Amino acid sequence: MKNNIELLELEELTLEYCRQRGLVVDRNFHRLSDSRLNLLIQNGSNDDPIGVIIKDWKRAVGVDIIIRSEQVLKDNRSLGKVLIIANVFSDPARYLAEKIGIFLLTRNDLLRILAPDLSSSAVNDSNKQQDIMMY
Repeated sequence: MKNNIELLELEELTLEYCRQRGLVVDRNFHRLSDSRLNLLIQNGSNDDPIGVIIKDWKRAVGVDIIIRSEQVLKDNRSLGKVLIIANVFSDPARYLAEKIGIFLLTRNDLLRILAPDLSSSAVNDSNKQQDIMMY
């Protein structure tokens, strides 16, 4: 799997990340009928679920998506956090997300976490990424 991990779609990378971290993934969440979420993940039985939004875009995710994600969190009080996973985030989006408590992971973050032995050329990222721990 590690040899071909960089070929996975963003959603598949997300699911692999959750599997390796022992997070419970709920794709068929009927208790939360919010179509803005791609899936819910649970980190332990006592924690509130984390809503995951996946944006597999070629362009950078901007401030508008961060604002919409904050609204998802406000609209769904049962959520503990929101995590956005995308290929790239704009700098203003990163700043706003940090300010309001929205977690961000990029494809390169996931690749670095899942396959740390990949060469730096396979995980080339011009932005300085930080590891995000949600728990």
